[in-house]
Amino acid sequence: METRLEVRLREPNPLFTRWLERWLREAERREQKSQFSLRQALESLKSYPLPLASGRDCSILRGFGGTLCQLIDEELRHHRGLRLLPQEAVFQERYEQQVQAVVRKVQEKQLEHQKRQKKSDRPRKPTKKDLAELAAHEERERVVEMKPGQFQLLLLVDTQETSGKNKKVLDQTRSYLDSLEARHEVRRLTIGDFLWVAQDQEGNELVLPYIVERKRMDDLASSIRDGRFHEQKHRLQHCGLQHIIYLVEDYGDNEQLGLPLDSLQQALTNAKVQTGVRVVRTANHYRSMSYLAGMSRSLGQIFAGKKLHSVDRGALDQSTCLLTNSDLGLLKFRALYEDSAKNAQLTVREVFVQQLLQLHSLSLERAMAIVERYPTPRCLLDAYAECADQKQARLLLASIPCGPLERPLGDKISQCLHEFYSTHFR
Repeated sequence: METRLEVRLREPNPLFTRWLERWLREAERREQKSQFSLRQALESLKSYPLPLASGRDCSILRGFGGTLCQLIDEELRHHRGLRLLPQEAVFQERYEQQVQAVVRKVQEKQLEHQKRQKKSDRPRKPTKKDLAELAAHEERERVVEMKPGQFQLLLLVDTQETSGKNKKVLDQTRSYLDSLEARHEVRRLTIGDFLWVAQDQEGNELVLPYIVERKRMDDLASSIRDGRFHEQKHRLQHCGLQHIIYLVEDYGDNEQLGLPLDSLQQALTNAKVQTGVRVVRTANHYRSMSYLAGMSRSLGQIFAGKKLHSVDRGALDQSTCLLTNSDLGLLKFRALYEDSAKNAQLTVREVFVQQLLQLHSLSLERAMAIVERYPTPRCLLDAYAECADQKQARLLLASIPCGPLERPLGDKISQCLHEFYSTHFR
């Protein structure tokens, strides 16, 4: 087992620290706004444990914008052109002694580790977790093939579609599907409410490129207000399934929904035009289940003579014609389930998008336009720090073009975002 040694120098970057302290004192004396970014840069520099060679290297730290890094490089060039003062020479000698002591300590630890490793050359017995991860990896890499006539289609229904807060309420979803003779199974889904899988006798399951998100009109209004609608739409677009269907049910006479009916219809139209999803409107729950049963029959006819095989998400061909192509590559259900889990590992950019979607008036198109220019919150904060004054910072995002029409983000949203990301919460 490897040992990890953590060594921290008392003051890894003494020169940079002194320069920042001097510039900070000068900015505070003149009451300049740059004192805030300088104070932030000084704090991050003092907490960084490794030596930095230049101002460019400092750019990885919080508060170091391009101007400050360039200023450090200029000061460094000037400093190297002068002879070391006596006090600086003494300080430099102490610093080198600290570094040499650290190197000796690391070398001693490495020798001890090598000795212990020679004594225990026996291979480590894999744990249950290691075996489970290995089996999961092998299963994911295993290629599944299904010939025509060797599989059946199965409609999967998310558990939340069949269970409610009141357990006495009749399970209408299953009841309707049973009456319509639609072969189905209730299962927890990590994306969407309904989807179809091809299932063979060995238990292998491949996901057909169709996924359905069911929304009643009152639930649609609620999801738009709290941001779930945009977050779900973003996840559906990136799940790897080609055909996304929004199954929207009327809620009585569509009155008292919480949002104007025109606003809901506009949101559905925007989703259809901008993302290419298919919107299907139904009068009630039974009509929705009838639509799903009809889809099951149609898909059964389309896939009856097809040969299917498993592929990774990166190898999916979104342009494949289901009617003319006789050999189709599909995702495994387990792969879709794991990759689409809400707690799956996300990139910083994806987390930033989801964070923006929680803010009022931030649609998916506006959020994507922001992260296109500033991929992470760190990039946005650095851009704020480089602004000449607060007015420029508040309007930094106002001119960013959004959506197909490239309309500017606007002053109001730009100011709200600046206030949110520049406020220190305790």
